[in-house]
Amino acid sequence: HRCSCDTPRVARERRQIEQLKFGVDDDLTPVVAYMVQLSGAGDGWINLMPRITEDDERPTSLGFLTLFGGGSIGITMCTWIPGSDGRRVRIEPSLGITQVTGRRAIFRLRSLGVPIPDAWRVEQDHPRRGLILRLPSDEAHDHVLVWALRAVSALSAPRLVRGWQADIYLSATS
Repeated sequence: HRCSCDTPRVARERRQIEQLKFGVDDDLTPVVAYMVQLSGAGDGWINLMPRITEDDERPTSLGFLTLFGGGSIGITMCTWIPGSDGRRVRIEPSLGITQVTGRRAIFRLRSLGVPIPDAWRVEQDHPRRGLILRLPSDEAHDHVLVWALRAVSALSAPRLVRGWQADIYLSATS
């Protein structure tokens, strides 16, 4: 039974999405600049997906829902979400990685030479739902980005990452 109360339904705003493509050896400054922008707003997110072939173009729009809702889109990718001020406490930035191996990621990353930094907190490491890390609010964006790209590359093996696609979901207020 649905109530037809006086409460109006609010339509969800569509977020503006910026897309960047960059090579494995390219300057990461444009992506870091978006991380700074989203951190300032405390809103939005960035999906990072490896390009396995030169013309590889997959949408990353499902990444956020896939990461936190379970399931897989068939490729290893990551999502970075800036910290924000909650009602009573500060919510730390997070980094999530979905992968298709069906194994826990922490031990695999460590064995591949990409250990999780000591100051980062593991919130979840599930074979299907992925790895979710909480990051210190003062962690340098370039450090987070470089580690994320290394981790996704390692978990994508034996497929060689030839480049990257970043879908930046801008703040709803920007």
